[in-house]
Amino acid sequence: MEYAGNKLEGKEYGERHASYGLIFNENEEIAVAYIEKYNMYNLIGGKIEEGEDSKEALIRETKEEIGYSIKDIKYIEHIGYYTYIEILDKYELAVMDIYKAKVGEKVCRPIEKDYELVWVKPEEIVDKMYFEYHRYILNKYVRDNKYAG
Repeated sequence: MEYAGNKLEGKEYGERHASYGLIFNENEEIAVAYIEKYNMYNLIGGKIEEGEDSKEALIRETKEEIGYSIKDIKYIEHIGYYTYIEILDKYELAVMDIYKAKVGEKVCRPIEKDYELVWVKPEEIVDKMYFEYHRYILNKYVRDNKYAG
């Protein structure tokens, strides 16, 4: 597993296991969630719940956050990212499975009421992402085109 971020000495880090997707439409735009009450942009995905694997978590999170199914799901990599999350006031090791997928059909209204789906070119949203590890993931995509194909 690749580790990134800045692990500070003397700080205790909790682990959070999550799954995130680089979900593209036919125009090669990526799906991100805009959360107005926090004025933040996030990748689609989140915490892996007990009893589900990371792919199942991504499918569930996509439905909850934007109301869509996903298809052609491809596993990319496993990343650990050390970070401080200001809105939660805690240090965290985000242990993430990253996937690439295509958007499927609209299946329901999003369960997450405050989330708004935004389609954008990855290079246009990188610096606007709230979480450091989301910027890291997108920078890898934009810089190296690592997740192409």
